[in-house]
Amino acid sequence: MTTITVPTTERFVRCIAKTGDPLSVTPGQYYQVITDLAEAQGMIRIIDNTGEDYLYDADLFEEPTDLASLNAELSIALTIPVKAAILQIAGQRGISMAALLREWIDERLDLPVNA
Repeated sequence: MTTITVPTTERFVRCIAKTGDPLSVTPGQYYQVITDLAEAQGMIRIIDNTGEDYLYDADLFEEPTDLASLNAELSIALTIPVKAAILQIAGQRGISMAALLREWIDERLDLPVNA
C-alpha cells in the first residue's frame, strides 16, 4: 500500500456552505488554500472547482482538525492480460509491478508528493 502524505506547507479547508455552485465550490469538498493578505479581512483564496484560485468569504470554509481522517486507500482491479503486460514491463525494467504503477500514477496525476 502506498501512503501519500501532504507536505505541511500546504493547507486545506472544507466547504461548509449550505449551497454551492458546481462551477465554483461544492459543500463538503476540500480545497487547497493559497496564502493571501485578504485573510486579514475575512476572505480566503482557494483553488476552486475551476482549477483557478479565487477569493471567497472565509466563513464558507472550516479548517479540518484531523487530517488523518482524510487518508484513503486505492485499489485497482486488473484483467489478466493487463496484469501480464504490466508484469512484463516491470520485469524488463527490473522493478516491481507496484513501483511501476506508482511511477505511472505520479507521471499522470497531479497528486501531492510522497514524504
